[in-house]
Amino acid sequence: MMTKQEQFLWIVQTTILANGINLASVPELAERYRAVISASGTLISADEAVRASTLIPEEKSAFEAAHEFCTYVLTNLRDIEDKAREKKMEVPAWFARS
Repeated sequence: MMTKQEQFLWIVQTTILANGINLASVPELAERYRAVISASGTLISADEAVRASTLIPEEKSAFEAAHEFCTYVLTNLRDIEDKAREKKMEVPAWFARS
């Protein structure tokens, strides 16, 4: 059985990969979100995911934490959320740097 931390990392990794493939398949999006799908952007997201995986609040499921993490860290998903909420998304407090 996977721990919550392992589940979180698996969900985040899968989402980062699927998101990159999706963005790369549309030239306009690939150019707009190049920083998200670049090797550097992916490394930074992965590093942040490892750090965040140690900070998941007890009351959050791995999915809930991964959803919040990916929506904030993957700029294209944050842009969608900002538009839906009509305001800028703030970093979720549980993985914010102090």
